Amino acid sequence: MFTVTSKRLFWWPVTVKIPHSEKAGEQQDHTFEMQFEAMPLDRAAAIDAARNTLPEAERAKRSFDFLNEIAKGWRDVVGQDGEAVAFSTEAFEAQLNFAWFRDGVLEAYREAVTGQAARLGN
Repeated sequence: MFTVTSKRLFWWPVTVKIPHSEKAGEQQDHTFEMQFEAMPLDRAAAIDAARNTLPEAERAKRSFDFLNEIAKGWRDVVGQDGEAVAFSTEAFEAQLNFAWFRDGVLEAYREAVTGQAARLGN
């Protein structure tokens, strides 16, 4: 039975492909789980419209504002010391500075909300 809700939270696996620290030309897959909140299309459109009113330099800085709204938590994320890193806006935004993290989160959310793995090729 489908339940109509105003807010839908869910956990989804995220795979981040990071350049290998020792093997040139290779990547390492790191997987963790992220809790997302599904974003309605009208909210996504509102975020885009607000961003498009900003000066171009500011727009680039705000390209991923929607990620801050849909990302609600993570698990299986550790620091260099092996200790769990608590989810926070600051910790999440720090990781968004890395393309591999952004790409992994975006791909996971896209897969979750469309019900399909990202298409390869054309």
